[in-house]
Amino acid sequence: MQDSSWPAVAHVLSDYLHLTKRFGIVGASQLPFHYLLIWKSSWSPVQILTRASHESLNAYHQILGRIVTLLVGIHAALYFNFYVQNNLVAMKLKEFYVLCGIVGVIAFAAIGTTALAPLRRRSYRVFYVVHVVLATALVPVLFFHVHHIRIYLYETAAIYAVNALVRWLSATDLRGSIRSIRDTSLVEIVVANDSSATSKRLLQDLRPGQHAYVSLTGNSFLHTFRSNPFTIASIPNTDGHIKFVARALNGNTKLLLSNAEKVSSDNNVNITVEGSYGPNTYEDKLLQYDRVLFIAGGVGATFIVPLYRQLLADLSPGKGSYRRQKVSFVWVARTKSEVTWAVPADPREKEGFAERLKVCLTSPSTEGGSSPMNYDDNIEGAAADENEDGIELEEQKQLLSNVAQSDGNSAEDAKDLSVYTGRPDLRRLVHETLSHGGNERVAVVVCGPKALSQSIRQEIAPWVKRGREVWFHDESFSL
Repeated sequence: MQDSSWPAVAHVLSDYLHLTKRFGIVGASQLPFHYLLIWKSSWSPVQILTRASHESLNAYHQILGRIVTLLVGIHAALYFNFYVQNNLVAMKLKEFYVLCGIVGVIAFAAIGTTALAPLRRRSYRVFYVVHVVLATALVPVLFFHVHHIRIYLYETAAIYAVNALVRWLSATDLRGSIRSIRDTSLVEIVVANDSSATSKRLLQDLRPGQHAYVSLTGNSFLHTFRSNPFTIASIPNTDGHIKFVARALNGNTKLLLSNAEKVSSDNNVNITVEGSYGPNTYEDKLLQYDRVLFIAGGVGATFIVPLYRQLLADLSPGKGSYRRQKVSFVWVARTKSEVTWAVPADPREKEGFAERLKVCLTSPSTEGGSSPMNYDDNIEGAAADENEDGIELEEQKQLLSNVAQSDGNSAEDAKDLSVYTGRPDLRRLVHETLSHGGNERVAVVVCGPKALSQSIRQEIAPWVKRGREVWFHDESFSL
């Protein structure tokens, strides 16, 4: 006797195809929200509703991207199995809508593969171009695949277009200078205040801890592929200029510097600055804590230095105050020359800047360091391997050749800093920061290679388990 609880065999095929289609439709239905999560502008509806930054929401963008790719992959696999079982492969490969589906699956696979951390670190430029080109091409490809997902594609296209418009409106063309820093592979980009309303607005809007996209002024269509996010390495409304510092790699920084040398002897060029992006609340949040420890690795200091300077200024206008004694800044760099860009020119401000800063030099050829600090094997390669520095977003390094050296910024500028050889003892640093009063609220802010931030996190974890209140912020620029 047939068990009525089991579906009839005749219904199995329709159920199979229905399930197969559902995987594709559900995946397509998530595309509008997935594209909405890429908005970096503060006008993003998701940021307004959640009050979360783009950097926080980007993690959900990555997770949702993996889910969509999985759903589309299952959809394609089930259809391919159906075609094989029914000897339909040769016939279906001649149909346009099937070919569009195949192209779409390949695009999803390429986006997901190049986004994997090992490949992204190896060549961020490949990841970024593949991501932008294929994410744009997917909309028309899927439009011609099947009609019942087009409502989601209309929504996705509208979101994509508005995002592009907002980015275009937030871009500003300004005059600036581009120079290399002597005895380093670092490039310094300075955009001065030209007294225009646009320049004044930008100087007022940019805050410590934020970043902007920077490129040479040119074809706006290619702007997306020629620009990189650079951390603002100055305090614009205080310094009167915007400074960006990056390591010269085989990417946008090389293009910036090489083109600047061709324009004029003083390297004054037209620079497009798009932004600002990122939270503007770091300085207010840091004031809520009783003790603050800053740790930077390499050019990760471009994020830390403005926050450190702003915090010292907010706590006390002069050196030696009680509240300043509760701020510490440890900077792990290769050589003393790599620190010079951050040293203020004003002698009084320079004295205050150096008050709570310790520079740890890791290069074997480093000279001029004072007593060695305890070497910490837990941060192996923290300053020597900057594939995850973030300023150039993990591009493969290739130092510039025949670059013009700037007139200033020599190692002499850093002669009054507290300089040590070797890497710091992270356990000791964390212990010295957290071993004070148990009621103190402590903030630990890190920006540098992943190995550095992971080691700091491991050292803080036991203290948090014992009930210490610690705000740990790991600034990561990788996508």
